[in-house]
Amino acid sequence: MAPIFTTTFSKPDELRSDWTAQTDDLAALKSCRRPGNVETSNVGARFATLVATDCRARWSTGSIFTKAQYSYGFFEATIKIADIKGMNNAFWLTTQDHYEIDIGEVQYPNYSHIGLQYWPTDKSEKHAGVGFGAKFTDNLSYGFHDYGVLWTPKELIFEVDGEPVAALVTNDAIKGPVNIWLSAALADWAGGSVPDHPEGHGMVVKSLRVIGLKASER
Repeated sequence: MAPIFTTTFSKPDELRSDWTAQTDDLAALKSCRRPGNVETSNVGARFATLVATDCRARWSTGSIFTKAQYSYGFFEATIKIADIKGMNNAFWLTTQDHYEIDIGEVQYPNYSHIGLQYWPTDKSEKHAGVGFGAKFTDNLSYGFHDYGVLWTPKELIFEVDGEPVAALVTNDAIKGPVNIWLSAALADWAGGSVPDHPEGHGMVVKSLRVIGLKASER
């Protein structure tokens, strides 16, 4: 089935038209996020780590999310993570009904956190979440790997390099639609302490594809 959205992040005009670049400076992170840290190239989107000049944090990284929203389907990104500890290389979805689907929070050298969270809309609700840790034999920074999720009304099936690694039964709880997020962030909780000089070490996203479900598959 043909993708309903696909990109190799090679064209600057497509990055500007299809994605919104995030600007933030969160106390929980050791990097702010700035639009200029995400650039297209002939190998994909480069999420650069730079010495910060205009934020509280010492370094800056990058984060982008789609302007368009998508419904049930298969979402897969091909990613080469940064080759340092302390970097959260993340690919996830956020829904209009306040769910966060973590396809991969990948950390050097070989760990990915996968999960689902519900974020309350007011004080009458409570945060809820479930997560899985997947550890691999390969050093995930040595090359590109595929991270994906099949999202149907009934379940979430997560995969890495085409192999299923986790699944959740959702029973129509998540109705979407979703925005797609890609980001790099420095934090001591991301696989180990941030090194003294993380600048120059970044994530690369080679491609992204979204395949929608047929009506008969929903």
